[in-house]
Amino acid sequence: MIDKKYITHKREPFFEIARKFIDKGAKVLDVGPGDGSFSAYCGRDDFFLLEGNQDSVNSLKKRYRNVYLGKVPAIPFENDFFDLIHCSHIVEHLRPDDLYNFLIEMNRTLKIGGKIVVSAPLLWEEFYNDLSHVKPYNPMVFEKYLCKVEGMNPTRTPVSRSYVMIEIVYRYRNNFERFNLHNLNPKSLINRFFNSIFWRLGSNGLVFLEKTGYTIVLQKNA
Repeated sequence: MIDKKYITHKREPFFEIARKFIDKGAKVLDVGPGDGSFSAYCGRDDFFLLEGNQDSVNSLKKRYRNVYLGKVPAIPFENDFFDLIHCSHIVEHLRPDDLYNFLIEMNRTLKIGGKIVVSAPLLWEEFYNDLSHVKPYNPMVFEKYLCKVEGMNPTRTPVSRSYVMIEIVYRYRNNFERFNLHNLNPKSLINRFFNSIFWRLGSNGLVFLEKTGYTIVLQKNA
Protein backbone atom coordinates (compact mmCIF):
# COMPACT_ATOMS: atom_id res chain seq x y z
CA MET A 1 0.00 0.00 0.00
CA ILE A 2 1.42 3.37 -1.03
CA ASP A 3 1.08 6.20 1.46
CA LYS A 4 -0.54 9.16 -0.33
CA LYS A 5 1.83 11.61 1.34
CA TYR A 6 4.62 10.28 -0.89
CA ILE A 7 2.72 11.12 -4.08
CA THR A 8 4.29 14.56 -4.14
CA HIS A 9 7.34 16.57 -5.11
CA LYS A 10 7.35 18.33 -1.76
CA ARG A 11 10.36 17.52 0.37
CA GLU A 12 8.79 17.62 3.83
CA PRO A 13 7.47 14.02 3.86
CA PHE A 14 10.99 12.85 3.09
CA PHE A 15 12.55 15.19 5.66
CA GLU A 16 10.42 13.34 8.20
CA ILE A 17 12.11 10.06 7.31
CA ALA A 18 15.48 11.54 8.28
CA ARG A 19 14.20 13.44 11.30
CA LYS A 20 12.98 10.33 13.09
CA PHE A 21 16.58 9.06 13.26
CA ILE A 22 17.94 12.25 14.85
CA ASP A 23 18.35 12.20 18.61
CA LYS A 24 18.66 15.30 20.74
CA GLY A 25 22.26 16.46 20.64
CA ALA A 26 23.14 14.43 17.55
CA LYS A 27 25.74 15.89 15.23
CA VAL A 28 24.04 16.21 11.85
CA LEU A 29 25.56 17.28 8.55
CA ASP A 30 23.21 18.63 5.88
CA VAL A 31 24.99 18.70 2.53
CA GLY A 32 23.66 21.29 0.12
CA PRO A 33 21.17 22.79 2.57
CA GLY A 34 19.86 25.48 0.20
CA ASP A 35 17.76 27.80 2.33
CA GLY A 36 18.11 25.62 5.43
CA SER A 37 14.68 24.05 5.05
CA PHE A 38 15.73 20.70 6.55
CA SER A 39 17.16 22.37 9.67
CA ALA A 40 14.02 24.49 9.95
CA TYR A 41 11.82 21.41 9.58
CA CYS A 42 13.72 19.70 12.40
CA GLY A 43 13.60 22.83 14.56
CA ARG A 44 17.39 22.87 14.97
CA ASP A 45 19.87 25.68 14.48
CA ASP A 46 22.95 23.60 15.33
CA PHE A 47 23.13 21.30 12.32
CA PHE A 48 26.35 21.53 10.32
CA LEU A 49 25.50 22.99 6.92
CA LEU A 50 27.89 22.49 4.00
CA GLU A 51 26.95 24.84 1.18
CA GLY A 52 28.79 25.57 -2.06
CA ASN A 53 27.29 28.98 -2.82
CA GLN A 54 28.79 31.98 -1.02
CA ASP A 55 25.59 34.03 -1.13
CA SER A 56 23.66 31.13 0.40
CA VAL A 57 26.32 30.76 3.08
CA ASN A 58 25.99 34.43 4.00
CA SER A 59 22.22 34.10 4.26
CA LEU A 60 22.36 30.85 6.26
CA LYS A 61 24.80 32.33 8.78
CA LYS A 62 22.12 34.79 9.85
CA ARG A 63 19.98 31.90 11.14
CA TYR A 64 22.26 28.93 11.78
CA ARG A 65 25.35 28.45 13.90
CA ASN A 66 27.47 25.98 11.95
CA VAL A 67 27.61 27.02 8.30
CA TYR A 68 30.57 26.13 6.10
CA LEU A 69 31.50 27.00 2.53
CA GLY A 70 32.56 23.94 0.58
CA LYS A 71 31.67 21.70 -2.30
CA VAL A 72 31.43 17.93 -2.40
CA PRO A 73 32.99 15.47 -2.80
CA ALA A 74 35.17 16.91 -0.02
CA ILE A 75 33.69 17.00 3.50
CA PRO A 76 36.01 19.21 5.59
CA PHE A 77 35.51 17.52 8.95
CA GLU A 78 37.47 15.01 11.01
CA ASN A 79 36.95 11.26 10.97
CA ASP A 80 33.98 9.73 12.83
CA PHE A 81 32.41 13.13 13.49
CA PHE A 82 28.74 12.88 12.51
CA ASP A 83 25.81 10.85 13.77
CA LEU A 84 23.82 11.46 10.60
CA ILE A 85 24.59 12.82 7.14
CA HIS A 86 21.65 14.13 5.14
CA CYS A 87 21.75 15.06 1.47
CA SER A 88 18.59 15.93 -0.38
CA HIS A 89 18.79 16.24 -4.17
CA ILE A 90 22.57 16.51 -4.31
CA VAL A 91 23.89 13.29 -5.84
CA GLU A 92 22.17 13.80 -9.21
CA HIS A 93 24.39 16.86 -9.71
CA LEU A 94 27.57 14.77 -9.38
CA ARG A 95 29.59 12.90 -11.95
CA PRO A 96 30.32 9.24 -11.12
CA ASP A 97 33.90 9.94 -9.96
CA ASP A 98 32.67 12.68 -7.64
CA LEU A 99 29.88 10.50 -6.25
CA TYR A 100 32.36 7.71 -5.54
CA ASN A 101 34.66 10.11 -3.69
CA PHE A 102 31.66 11.59 -1.89
CA LEU A 103 30.78 8.11 -0.61
CA ILE A 104 34.35 7.76 0.66
CA GLU A 105 34.09 11.08 2.48
CA MET A 106 30.71 10.30 4.02
CA ASN A 107 32.01 6.96 5.25
CA ARG A 108 35.11 8.63 6.70
CA THR A 109 33.25 11.31 8.64
CA LEU A 110 30.34 9.15 9.87
CA LYS A 111 30.47 7.50 13.28
CA ILE A 112 29.89 3.78 13.70
CA GLY A 113 26.16 3.43 14.26
CA GLY A 114 25.55 6.60 12.27
CA LYS A 115 23.23 6.95 9.31
CA ILE A 116 23.39 8.31 5.79
CA VAL A 117 20.10 9.60 4.38
CA VAL A 118 20.00 10.29 0.65
CA SER A 119 17.03 11.69 -1.25
CA ALA A 120 17.39 11.72 -5.02
CA PRO A 121 15.35 11.61 -8.21
CA LEU A 122 15.06 8.63 -10.51
CA LEU A 123 15.06 8.96 -14.27
CA TRP A 124 11.72 10.37 -15.37
CA GLU A 125 10.62 12.58 -18.24
CA GLU A 126 11.41 15.88 -16.51
CA PHE A 127 14.76 14.86 -15.03
CA TYR A 128 16.88 16.57 -17.66
CA ASN A 129 14.77 19.73 -17.65
CA ASP A 130 17.26 20.90 -15.01
CA LEU A 131 20.54 21.59 -16.80
CA SER A 132 22.49 21.09 -13.57
CA HIS A 133 21.41 17.44 -13.43
CA VAL A 134 24.29 15.19 -14.50
CA LYS A 135 22.63 11.78 -14.22
CA PRO A 136 20.21 9.88 -11.98
CA TYR A 137 21.56 7.26 -9.57
CA ASN A 138 19.27 4.47 -8.49
CA PRO A 139 19.36 3.35 -4.85
CA MET A 140 21.22 0.15 -5.70
CA VAL A 141 24.34 2.27 -6.25
CA PHE A 142 24.52 2.97 -2.51
CA GLU A 143 23.94 -0.65 -1.58
CA LYS A 144 26.52 -1.79 -4.12
CA TYR A 145 29.32 0.38 -2.75
CA LEU A 146 28.45 0.55 0.95
CA CYS A 147 26.61 -2.66 1.84
CA LYS A 148 27.50 -6.34 1.70
CA VAL A 149 25.14 -7.55 -0.99
CA GLU A 150 25.64 -10.94 -2.58
CA GLY A 151 25.89 -11.29 -6.33
CA MET A 152 27.08 -7.75 -7.05
CA ASN A 153 30.24 -7.02 -9.03
CA PRO A 154 31.06 -3.32 -8.63
CA THR A 155 33.36 -1.80 -11.23
CA ARG A 156 35.25 0.04 -8.48
CA THR A 157 36.55 -1.06 -5.11
CA PRO A 158 33.65 -1.00 -2.61
CA VAL A 159 33.87 1.89 -0.18
CA SER A 160 32.62 -0.28 2.68
CA ARG A 161 30.81 -3.52 3.42
CA SER A 162 29.65 -2.49 6.87
CA TYR A 163 26.39 -0.68 6.03
CA VAL A 164 22.87 -2.02 6.03
CA MET A 165 19.90 -0.44 4.34
CA ILE A 166 17.30 0.11 7.04
CA GLU A 167 14.66 1.97 5.03
CA ILE A 168 13.77 3.03 1.52
CA VAL A 169 10.74 5.09 0.52
CA TYR A 170 9.84 6.02 -3.04
CA ARG A 171 8.42 9.29 -4.30
CA TYR A 172 5.62 9.12 -6.86
CA ARG A 173 4.06 11.29 -9.49
CA ASN A 174 0.33 11.28 -10.12
CA ASN A 175 -0.11 10.63 -13.85
CA PHE A 176 -3.87 10.88 -13.63
CA GLU A 177 -3.78 14.31 -15.28
CA ARG A 178 -2.74 12.70 -18.55
CA PHE A 179 -6.32 11.58 -18.91
CA ASN A 180 -7.37 15.26 -18.94
CA LEU A 181 -10.00 14.64 -16.30
CA HIS A 182 -8.59 17.50 -14.25
CA ASN A 183 -10.23 19.89 -16.74
CA LEU A 184 -13.66 18.67 -15.77
CA ASN A 185 -15.78 20.27 -13.11
CA PRO A 186 -14.31 18.89 -9.84
CA LYS A 187 -17.84 18.53 -8.50
CA SER A 188 -19.07 16.56 -11.50
CA LEU A 189 -20.09 12.97 -10.94
CA ILE A 190 -17.80 11.62 -13.65
CA ASN A 191 -14.75 13.40 -12.24
CA ARG A 192 -15.53 12.24 -8.73
CA PHE A 193 -16.04 8.71 -10.03
CA PHE A 194 -12.71 8.56 -11.86
CA ASN A 195 -10.87 10.16 -8.95
CA SER A 196 -12.29 7.51 -6.68
CA ILE A 197 -11.14 4.76 -9.05
CA PHE A 198 -7.71 6.37 -9.34
CA TRP A 199 -7.11 6.46 -5.60
CA ARG A 200 -8.25 2.89 -5.14
CA LEU A 201 -5.99 1.58 -7.88
CA GLY A 202 -3.16 4.04 -7.47
CA SER A 203 -2.84 3.55 -3.72
CA ASN A 204 -2.17 -0.11 -4.42
CA GLY A 205 0.47 0.76 -6.99
CA LEU A 206 -1.54 -0.70 -9.85
CA VAL A 207 -1.91 2.20 -12.26
CA PHE A 208 -1.24 5.90 -12.77
CA LEU A 209 1.62 6.21 -10.27
CA GLU A 210 5.18 6.64 -11.51
CA LYS A 211 8.25 6.42 -9.29
CA THR A 212 10.19 9.65 -9.66
CA GLY A 213 12.55 9.51 -6.69
CA TYR A 214 13.44 7.91 -3.39
CA THR A 215 14.87 8.37 0.08
CA ILE A 216 17.25 5.69 1.32
CA VAL A 217 18.60 5.28 4.86
CA LEU A 218 21.82 3.35 5.46
CA GLN A 219 23.37 2.56 8.83
CA LYS A 220 27.09 2.10 9.41
CA ASN A 221 27.66 -0.92 11.63
CA ALA A 222 31.45 -1.14 11.73
